[in-house]
Amino acid sequence: MSVEIAEVANFLERTAPFASLIPAERSALSRTVTVRYARTGDSILTAGDHNDSLFVIRSGAVELRLAGKDLTARLEEGSTFAYPSLLRGGEVRNTTIALEDTLLYAIPAERFHELRKQSPDFREFFAADEAARIRHALARLREGSSFALDDRQVGNLVGRSTPVSCIPSTQIADAVQLMHQRNVSTLAVCEDGKLEGIFTDKDLRSRVVAGGVALDREVGDVMTTGPQTLGTNATVAEAMALMASGGFRHIPLIDSDGALAGILSATDILGAIGNNAIDTGLMIAKARTPDELIEAAARVPESFARMVSTGVQAGQAMRFTSALGEAVHRRAAQLAEEALGPPPCPYALVVFGSLAREEQLVGSDQDNGLVIAEELDPAGEAYFADLGTRISDQLDASGYVYCSGGIMAKNADQRLTLAAWRARYANWINSPSEDKILRATIFFDMRCVHGDAGLVAELRKEVLALLFDSPLFISYLARDALRSKVPLGVFRNLVLDKTEDGQMVFNAKKQAIMPIIDIARTQALATGVPAVGTIGRLRALCEAGKMNSDDTQSLEDALLFVNELRIAHQARQIERGEAPDNLIAPADLSPLERDYLKDALTVVRRGLDALRRNFAGGIV
Repeated sequence: MSVEIAEVANFLERTAPFASLIPAERSALSRTVTVRYARTGDSILTAGDHNDSLFVIRSGAVELRLAGKDLTARLEEGSTFAYPSLLRGGEVRNTTIALEDTLLYAIPAERFHELRKQSPDFREFFAADEAARIRHALARLREGSSFALDDRQVGNLVGRSTPVSCIPSTQIADAVQLMHQRNVSTLAVCEDGKLEGIFTDKDLRSRVVAGGVALDREVGDVMTTGPQTLGTNATVAEAMALMASGGFRHIPLIDSDGALAGILSATDILGAIGNNAIDTGLMIAKARTPDELIEAAARVPESFARMVSTGVQAGQAMRFTSALGEAVHRRAAQLAEEALGPPPCPYALVVFGSLAREEQLVGSDQDNGLVIAEELDPAGEAYFADLGTRISDQLDASGYVYCSGGIMAKNADQRLTLAAWRARYANWINSPSEDKILRATIFFDMRCVHGDAGLVAELRKEVLALLFDSPLFISYLARDALRSKVPLGVFRNLVLDKTEDGQMVFNAKKQAIMPIIDIARTQALATGVPAVGTIGRLRALCEAGKMNSDDTQSLEDALLFVNELRIAHQARQIERGEAPDNLIAPADLSPLERDYLKDALTVVRRGLDALRRNFAGGIV
């Protein structure tokens, strides 16, 4: 039937990827479109047919079933389908059925292929598989970033100037005079070209003046020894995360020979990107009282929103927000120790879940515990009970609310000796059950943020060794991951959650991000990969030959893309003064974002299918 060309052109102008075409191309395309109508229940295409058209849904909705059986997707207005058959010569593999009365625009295969040759954006949108389309989506997002934090090396920020330094035997008075003459706030202290420590304005105030140290003493007596360093080829993202977490503004840079190459300052980074995450980290580290820490932690959401507004990408935003969360946890523990006095034995404050994976965003609750070096007498137990309570209460007041599941250092079952933690993990691993796994999964993402890191390293090494010989536990872990209900589409009410006010929303964390985390965790623990972060686990699995490189890259891209949507959503909520959440209304996404989201969900479902085949015995 004939169709009003202007109406078709106007619709295509609002629909991806036709919106990327120039007006003349859209106008010419509109003249080739034919209109088809399908009633509810009609088969539009049948598996095994030969197809010669690209279909665009003008109104209504359809569902796709592989070989006419397994449901693979539900699509509605603005969505395209049947292009995979055109890419492979016309062979149809999905039966497409109208879910309701549906109006379709059909574009001839010849015009489809011509446009793929003419328009790079059109060609990328209709890539042969979902993984390629998501990579294209991420590339487009990154093109809009104001600063490539993962690409820019710190060595390029400090230039080629020789760092100001002295030897450890230099008198303090001479060191201070040198700093004044060269207008620097940090002096490198080196011996035979190797960095021994740094002497800063803060050291001068707190260790020399406040400590009443004579100025004729050697600077080596009052310098900060063993400062954290980075190589000159480290990225700006790494440096920002280290500064935000540690609460300092300077990092010595070391060249490939181990010699001092420069001193990177927060000013160097802030001058390049104008972000205040480092300042927030410094304010957290300097907090002298619980109230000051509450005030400093209150700036974390603002820092997050500014990061997003300046074009910081998803992976970087998670890393920086986690670094600030780690800084709050560390300072809470330090303030508790200052109030109670030194601990009776070494211990470690550990975090679990998203903060352990360095994937935390704003609005997260706290998940933490204490690993205590040895058995204690009643007085020692009372000390750590008070310490754990103070840490948890401080975190709650600072915006990291109490864990609803009780995974907090204030609870006795989260304050265990190293031996007790060993026994707890051994029980989970050697005698698994569905109930145990449901409650224990989070504990397999663990990281030390304060105290004796050696205790945690020893524990994690032993846990990985236990897991290596425990296929039954891994099977239970895989089955738990397969509880995830990944949507088949994001428009039908069937696959959306309902909020308290009745709005239908997509839960980005529960329905897309957590399944990827579960896939990476299960595969990593099954093969002895020690990494904790999801992307780190995926890359380590690929490097070890335990996962196909295309599969790991697809899952990483899907994780980052959904997190981009989630982070943008939370930043908008913060700017409006709302509490951030993970619930995205489909109407808040552009048609292009909806299409790419469907691709991401397809990748996730494939990953879960592989988990089912390889680790869950093909069940669930």
